[in-house]
Order: sequence, then structure tokens, then C-alpha cells
Amino acid sequence: MVSVPMMTVVAVAGFNASSGPGLGLIPSAEAAQGEAEGEARGEAEGEAKGEAEGSAKGEGEAEGRAEGEGEAEGKAEGEAEGEAEGEGVSAKLKKAVRRPEGYTPYQGNVADLRAKGEKLFNDTSLSSNGLACATCHANGAGYNATFKNEYPHPVAMGKRDFGMDMVYLDEMVQICMVAPMAAEPLEWGSEELAALTEYSRVQQKEFIDKQ
Repeated sequence: MVSVPMMTVVAVAGFNASSGPGLGLIPSAEAAQGEAEGEARGEAEGEAKGEAEGSAKGEGEAEGRAEGEGEAEGKAEGEAEGEAEGEGVSAKLKKAVRRPEGYTPYQGNVADLRAKGEKLFNDTSLSSNGLACATCHANGAGYNATFKNEYPHPVAMGKRDFGMDMVYLDEMVQICMVAPMAAEPLEWGSEELAALTEYSRVQQKEFIDKQ
């Protein structure tokens, strides 16, 4: 009678120690471990994804910034080139303001040419910028002291901008057409060029008389 209860106690104790607690703890530990591993994996994946997205964003911003800087540099270079091209006078225009080989000026009535030349002298439609000859030379203004010299003679603007050591009066008219008035030179041998040249002689005489 003593041994039966003892066996029962041992059996019960064995059941509680092995089956009961064992069956209850192992699944809980596995679940906890699984959750921990899942959370760790999720956090790792999240961090990796965040780092990748941040890196991609950073690279994108860097590329965009680089592209923007490249565009800015390209624009600056283009503007600089444009400014460089705009400086000075082209070889074509330098040649265009010079008397052609074998040139013979237009011949006509001097009085008529001077009358026509006075109108052209005040005509802003000759220019591309709204200027007329009279804009700079109204009432004998704007002429250098060398204007009193007989043509051809050295002219500062002719030498500086067009490389011309000596300038004829009709060449001076052409230089003014190209430079201050930003227009094409008049046709060599034309009545318009002859008229402006004759009226410039009138201007020259008035300038000399005031000296």
C-alpha cells in the first residue's frame, strides 16, 4: 500500500516534468524565436531597403546636380563663345567696307546728290538699331579733329576696328553703316552711297569752317 502511492507520485511527477511543461514551453520558445528572427530580418531588410533608397536618392540628386552644373557650364560656355563671336568685326565686313578693285563711284548731279544725301543722313531706316547718321552728327557734332583732313587719311575707328591705314570718304560712310548703325554696307557704285558721300563733304566743309 505504500509503494502504489509512491509510483503514482513518481508517474505524475514524470508526466508534469516531461509531458506537461515540455509540451507547453517548446512551442512558445520556437514562436518567440521565430518572432525575434522575423523582427530582426524585417528590421535588417528595412534598413537595407532604406539605405538603398537613400543611396539611390543621393545618387539621383548628385546626378541631377551634376547635370544641372553641366548645363550651367554649357550655357556659360555658349554665352562666352557668343560674346567672343560678337566682339570685333568679321573678315567679311572688313572687306565689304573697302573700295573694290577697279571701283568707280556713281556719277550724278552734285546738287541733287547732296539733297538726296541730306535726306539719307537723317533716315533711321538705313540702320538696324534705329540710328541715323544725324543721331551722332547733328549740327556737326561727333566728328574727330581728323575730319578736317583731306581724304583719304588715317581714321582711328578705321584702323582699330577694320585694320585700314588710310580711309576714303565713301569708305568712312560704309564704316559708319556697319559699325554704329549695325547695317549692311551700301552697294558700291550706288546712288545712295554717292549721295551720302557728297553730303558728308558738306558736313566736312561746315566742320572746317567752325575751326
